[in-house]
Amino acid sequence: MNDHPPEDLTAEATFLLRRPQLRAEVLASADFRAWREKLRTADVDETTYYVRGGDMLKDEDQIIVEWLRRTRPALLRDEEE
Repeated sequence: MNDHPPEDLTAEATFLLRRPQLRAEVLASADFRAWREKLRTADVDETTYYVRGGDMLKDEDQIIVEWLRRTRPALLRDEEE
């Protein structure tokens, strides 16, 4: 089995792929869900993206990591060490 993620994944997707429990905890968080519901979305090729920074489109993995950076940065540091 190949332990390397596909090359076309974002850095955030790769990070969360290696930390499935962290992803699950964020997705289960009521605070995260409330924040995500306030974000504008755009559907492109049957994929939902979140509009960030005015005109940047980010996928769910990217907004999970953004939320962690904003609200729980210690979780990112602990996972990266």
